[in-house]
Amino acid sequence: MSLSKLLVGIVKALCIFCFLFLTVSLVLMIVSRNVSFINFDVMWTDEIGRYLLVYLVFLGCGLGMVEGKHIAVDYFLKKMPKRVQTYVELLNEIVTIIFCLVMIGGGYILVKSTRTQAVATLRKYFFMPMAWWNSAVMVGGFIMLIAVSVNIFKRFRKKDGLGSENHKTEV
Repeated sequence: MSLSKLLVGIVKALCIFCFLFLTVSLVLMIVSRNVSFINFDVMWTDEIGRYLLVYLVFLGCGLGMVEGKHIAVDYFLKKMPKRVQTYVELLNEIVTIIFCLVMIGGGYILVKSTRTQAVATLRKYFFMPMAWWNSAVMVGGFIMLIAVSVNIFKRFRKKDGLGSENHKTEV
């Protein structure tokens, strides 16, 4: 198994874990609010659910980029000559790289500024810095940056220079 497949597998496992834990925490929240004989505090489930959803979205965006499954409106692109399509796709990938770099930079600033802030309802149980949850922006941006960079590298590695085929990224 190659390193890239292992890393994609780890990200998929993290997505599955986030989804399962999100589901369990939300079911626990619903049950605790609607069943009268449960007398313990589960205020944390709402906040954990929110942060797990954020992480799930950013990890899922990264996986979508790796597997080439992001939505695309390509009606006009398909009407262009192949050579122009190639350059428009390359321009799109360059803009995406810039966006990912902004995400990573903004995520770093966010993480740095929230290192000492604790999650409000979780403070009662254990100290969990907000930076852990805010790092989702950086992690998702980094996964997408790697996926787009690999796409560009594969595009230039082809014999004819710029290839125009859409393909999955194997990071």
